[in-house]
Order: sequence, then structure tokens, then C-alpha cells
Amino acid sequence: MPMSRSKIALVGKVATACSVIFIILCICFYKTIRTGFIEAQFNRANIYMQGDGTSQDFKKAREYLEQSANAGNDEAQYMLGVMYEKGRGAEQDHRKAFEFYQKSAKQGYTKAQYALGNMYKYAKGVAADPAQAVKWYEQSAKSGDIDGKYAAGIEYYEGFNGRRDIQKGLDFLKQAAEQGNTKAMAYLGKLYFKGKDVPKNDQQAFSYFERAAYKGDRKAQFYLGLMYEKGDGTEQDYSKAIYWYERAAKTNASAQYQLARMYKEGLGVDVNYNTAFELLKSAAKKNNVQAQYTLAHLYDDGNNVPQDYPKALYWYEKASRDGDNRATYALGMMFLQGRGVNEDFRKAFDLFKRAGQDGNVAAQLKVAQIYEKGEQDKDVPIDYVKAKEWYEKAAAQHSANAYYALGKLYQRGLGVEKDYAKAVQWYEKGVESGDVESELALANLYRDGQDIAQDYAKALALYEQAANKGNMDALLALGQMYEQGLGTPQDDKKAFEIYQRGINSNNTDLLYRLGMMYYQGIGTNKDYSKAASLFEKAAYQGSTDADLILGTLYLNGQGTAVNVIKAKEYFEQAVKQGNAKAMYLLANLYHNGHQIPKDLDLAKSLLQQSCDKGFHDSCVMLKSMR
Repeated sequence: MPMSRSKIALVGKVATACSVIFIILCICFYKTIRTGFIEAQFNRANIYMQGDGTSQDFKKAREYLEQSANAGNDEAQYMLGVMYEKGRGAEQDHRKAFEFYQKSAKQGYTKAQYALGNMYKYAKGVAADPAQAVKWYEQSAKSGDIDGKYAAGIEYYEGFNGRRDIQKGLDFLKQAAEQGNTKAMAYLGKLYFKGKDVPKNDQQAFSYFERAAYKGDRKAQFYLGLMYEKGDGTEQDYSKAIYWYERAAKTNASAQYQLARMYKEGLGVDVNYNTAFELLKSAAKKNNVQAQYTLAHLYDDGNNVPQDYPKALYWYEKASRDGDNRATYALGMMFLQGRGVNEDFRKAFDLFKRAGQDGNVAAQLKVAQIYEKGEQDKDVPIDYVKAKEWYEKAAAQHSANAYYALGKLYQRGLGVEKDYAKAVQWYEKGVESGDVESELALANLYRDGQDIAQDYAKALALYEQAANKGNMDALLALGQMYEQGLGTPQDDKKAFEIYQRGINSNNTDLLYRLGMMYYQGIGTNKDYSKAASLFEKAAYQGSTDADLILGTLYLNGQGTAVNVIKAKEYFEQAVKQGNAKAMYLLANLYHNGHQIPKDLDLAKSLLQQSCDKGFHDSCVMLKSMR
């Protein structure tokens, strides 16, 4: 019986469905076989790459990876990219590496996305394209890759193509750090340590550095040592500082330098110059500028190492080339003084100016002083205007010496209009900085009332400050204030006590004044012996007045045995300095001929010189001899 049309249609539908199912099964079977093939090729590649049960063979690994990659395996594509980038199992080819990374990245393989970002950033196999680099770093980051988060964080924080997003950068960096990226931890630690674009937070910095340090990050270990040494964000602990410096020092030159300093200064360890020296040499060879400068300085001074000017010169020059303006200044001093090199003022001057332009205060002051004093034989005339300019550079960096020098220029009207008000302003800045010369200069102005209101009380206070810092000129002036009753009740005893504080100094005027107090019995008991001792010191320092009185003491036997010969010698010293009274007294010795040969002609000559200087007694005696 023939089938009805409806049955025929049903059979047709069933046959079609069976055909479709068969085709789908075939496709699935094919895909399964193909996937198995791809995985098998990838697994074989891994076996050869790792040398698992066979000898390691990157070339064979590459062959299997290419089959798997060409079949679309994203991980194989990524690994091929690595092989071509590194030149493993194939000749290094950044272009091919880029192409494989790109294929893998477009399939969503996270590591490939990060690698592709690096290719764009560092122009490997493709033109540099910061925007594309960030795009792929961000894709990688969104897939959870911590390296991608770190890289994206750095790019957004530091900026690319004129675009910078600090907060977005910090967010990525913090995510990377939370997931254990040590570079992100160390980077964030440094930001919080320095307070750069985030509030300075030593505790937060310490936390980041500590986590990264325990994971082996050398920079973090260095900073952790620094924080333990300084007591920043944690309790100061030299032993822990040394512990972390030692770990960082295996590769970190800055840690080697810090560790050398600890051994040199005996911080947390016994002083060990040999260890310090070896660490400095190692750090210097790794281009640590601080170590280069310190090493040069040790060779220059011969400080616990044999003095070696050629080595000092070598390391100063290296540090100078690397931007250390202290080294440039030190080189200038070597050429100025001819230490280990031929003396060369012009080269020294150029080095001082270079270091000064780079911000070295000592060099700025040196250049200013050279212009202020001039070096006529070196073709550098006195130039107060230029001196002022260089002093101002140093003053801008809060140099107390520059404040004093500028005050002096305005007080004397050198290179500028004389201006006592401005002089006072500069001296006051020096006083605020604790500069003793500024204290003394300002005190003198207030005492003398020269174009400013006289103020003995201010002068007295400033002399006291400077005297307490050991300035002998201030001590002398302070004593004189009490002797004369300026700004304070007159008090000879107090003046004597003040002068006594400088008894061991080399200040000629102070020694002479103290000697006079013993000689005259002012503020203390009269004591010719002590007076003579002090006058001897003052005379040795070149005091003509002391020569004159000493001659009188030896002549009269006051505080010492009578000694006409010594008296004559001291009078002669004073005569050489043009002292009219000494001429009169020496003339008397030659006139009387007591213990020295009588010489009336010499006596008359001396009296004439003394009379010409206006000494009345000489004129009278000369007249009586005619």
C-alpha cells in the first residue's frame, strides 16, 4: 500500500534531522580530535622545553608549538612569542614575537596582553606606541594579571602622551601590591616615604617596604634599612638597619654605601675602616655617586687609608661627571692648591663656577670671594658686582656666610650703594642662622650707632651670643662694654672675668687688655708677673703696645728681673712699628749707656723721629742735647 503524502513528509523530516545530527557529531568528533591534536602538540612542546623524560630541546619545542599555535592555541602562541623575543630555540626576532603575542592577546590570553603592552612600550617589533601599550596593560589588568596592574599603574601615574591620571595609577598599583607584586609594594613605599603626590606617611611606607623586603626586593630592603637607621615609621634600630642593608647590598650599591657609612661611623657595629673601605670601593664601581665622592675624599685626606692624590682625582672626576657638584668643587680645590696635579688657577676657577651653577654653596662662596678679593696676577680683577651676584646665589640656599658677606658689602658700599638698613637686614638673617660673624658685625653697628640708632642693650646681647660661641673679638668687646659701662652698669670685676675666659686664646688685643688689668690692678689685684706673661703672648702675636710695656717691665724689673738687653730688644720691636714713645725710651738707653754702648748720635736720631711724630718729651730732650 503506497504511503500517504503526510508519511512521506515525516520520513523526509526524520532523514534530514538524522543527517544534521550526523554532521554535528562529525564536527564535534573533528573538533575533539583537533583539540586533542592541538593539546598533544602543546604537551609535547612542554616536554621538550622542560626536558621532562628527554633532553631539553627548544628547537623541537618550537616546532610543536608552531603546530599548536597555527591551530589556534593561545598559550602556544604566547610561548612562541617568548621564544622569538628571547631567542630561545629560534633566532631572536622581535617582529615575529610581536605577531604571536598579538594573536594570543586578541584571544584574551592575559600574559600575552601584558607582553604585547611591553612590545609597544619598548618598541620591540613594532613602533613605540604608549597608548597601545597602556591599552594592553589595562586589558591584562582587567583579567587579573598583577604584572599588568603594576605596568598600567606606572603608566597612568607617571603619564604617557601628555596624559596623567595619578589616582588611577595609584589604584592599579595598590591592587597589584595587594595581590603580592613586590615592585608595586616598593614603588608605593617610596611614594609614601617621600610624600610624592600622596601625604607623607612613614608608617604606610614602612609597611609596604617590609612586605616587599621579605619577598626579596633589594630596593625595598635598602629603604627598610634606611627607615630602621633613622627611626622613620618605626623605632630606631641600628642592628635591624644593618641586617637589611646587608641583604640589599648583595646587588644594591646604595645599600653598600649606607653599610660602609655604618662601619665607618660605628653605628650598630664596631668601627671597621677596612670593611667600610671595601664596601665603598664596591659601591663606587657600581656608579654610586655618594660612594665615589666619599672614596675620593678618603684618598684626598689620607683618612685611614694611604693618601693617594691620583686615585682621589680619578674618583672625584668620575663623581663629577655623574653630577656630584661636591666632587666638582673638590676638583677645583685640587687644581687651586696643586694637590696631585699642576696648580692651575684658571681651571680651578672654572670648576668652582660650574659647581656653583649646579648649586654647590661652597663653590658659590669661593667664586664670590675670588671676585671680592680679586686675583690680579691671574687676570681676575676685583669685581664687587659679580661677588654680590654669587653671594646672592649662596644666600638663596640659606648660607649664613653669604648673609654676612652681603651685609658687609652693603655696610661698606662695595658693588652697591652704601645702605646700612640693608646691611642690618642681611646681618639679622645671619644672626637668625646662628652665624657668629653676623652677630659680631651687627653688635658693632648697634654699639657705634653708625647710621642706625645706637642701642647698647642690643649690642651687649649680641656680643654675649657671639662670645658664648667662642668668638674672641666678641669676648673682648663684651669686656669693654662692662669696663666702660655701656648698656650695663660699669663693672671692672665682671670685665676682668670676661677677659679671663680668653686667656688661652691667640687674640692679641684681648691678651693685651687682660695684661693691662693685671698691670694696673683693675678688676683684680695688681700682678706684674702675670701681666708680663700676658704681654709676652701679645707681643709674640705682634702687639706693639705689648712690646713697649714689656720693655718697661724689663727695664724696671717689674714682674721679672731687670734686663736692659731684653728691654732694648722689645723697644726696638716697637720702634720698627713706628711707636714714638718706644723711640724716646730707646734713645734714653743709648743716651745713658747703661749696660749697652753709649751712642749719642743714634739717640738724637731716635729722638728726632719721635719728635717728628709729635711726642713732646722727645722734643724737649732733643733740645736739651743741642
